Amino acid sequence: MIPQHGVSARSSVAPYTITTSTKTVKSGTPMEVVITGKSSSDIMRGMLMQARYGDEIVGTFTLNPNERFAQLIDCGAPGNAVTHKKHDEADHKQTLAVKWTPPAGFNGDIKFRATIVLDGKTFWVGVESAPIKVVS
Repeated sequence: MIPQHGVSARSSVAPYTITTSTKTVKSGTPMEVVITGKSSSDIMRGMLMQARYGDEIVGTFTLNPNERFAQLIDCGAPGNAVTHKKHDEADHKQTLAVKWTPPAGFNGDIKFRATIVLDGKTFWVGVESAPIKVVS
């Protein structure tokens, strides 16, 4: 989850938060996940997000069909990660909302983990949400 931009990730606290529509979700039930810049100048030019159970990527994402900024990718399974598309500057985001669905029958605590890019030389790796409890 480290961009190949020729510079190191920022070690400061990221000016972005990852929030969720719930703190507990039933396996197989979609929930909303939102990445937001803390101020209007904290836009995203790029991002990569996964749901993690420890180091394991779990669940699948769903996007609005009209989404111009983000796309689903395959990090070992179709749709288990979401990243940015090549896009125009007008499509940069301060807030991105997506749906995530935990696997059927899954039990455990997950966290959403993201790399978020402000610009080519400014990005943060390992931005995390609070833990989410998935129950079957």
